[in-house]
Amino acid sequence: MSEIQAEYRKEQQNQDLSEQFERVQDDQLIQQDQKFNQDSFEELAKSKSYNELAKLAEKNKTQFKIFKRLKWKGQLYQINESIRVNFKDRLRIGIIKRIASIKSFVDNQELPLLQLNWYFSKIELDSSWEKYIKCFSEYELFLTEISDFIFIGQIIDKVKVLSLSEYDSFLDDDISGQNRLFFMRCTYNSEKKIINPNPNELEKVCFCDMPQNPDLVYIFCESCKKWLHMECVHLTEDEAKNIEEYICIECNK
Repeated sequence: MSEIQAEYRKEQQNQDLSEQFERVQDDQLIQQDQKFNQDSFEELAKSKSYNELAKLAEKNKTQFKIFKRLKWKGQLYQINESIRVNFKDRLRIGIIKRIASIKSFVDNQELPLLQLNWYFSKIELDSSWEKYIKCFSEYELFLTEISDFIFIGQIIDKVKVLSLSEYDSFLDDDISGQNRLFFMRCTYNSEKKIINPNPNELEKVCFCDMPQNPDLVYIFCESCKKWLHMECVHLTEDEAKNIEEYICIECNK
């Protein structure tokens, strides 16, 4: 009988330990839920700490909701659209990856947020790519892995981010001065400092064998059928205008 009693006491102790462990887990979950409350909502929203606010709110599915589109000031915004925003007192361009709304704990007030993946311009690339700076356009963007949540009120306007060929066709239609038109042909990993595809793999032009920059003026050789930089063939734009059929110096050799 004593052996049976000892075994029973051992089983009871194991059960007590299991119940105690479950209570600890429940207490931890309760503490996590309590981290996102009205005070934390107001404090983080007031300080514009939207990344931290979204991270906390996402644990509470009743307060954090995801949408496919959102209307703001008469304009509809959707996933994968590119927008220009005021972010930390500077203009930034990003692509919409998520549209979220965080509900407060009183009066059912909601805070609409957009999660953006940021584009870099050429001046934001690592200095190791400096030799290609002249090949990159002022209107060229590089999509990065960096993301942030912003308040929808930070939106300035929508922008178009096209492929290079699409951008070229718009230029042919004389859209000079269009400040909401950009193009992208590469992405940029800011952590590894890698451009993909590598600029060496992009289509090349001219004798210098460098990627095309649509900001620059080119002249076409009727013999080798290449577009050439004015600088590389030592011509000015005014001189080029007076040439009816250009044959480059290499073809004239």
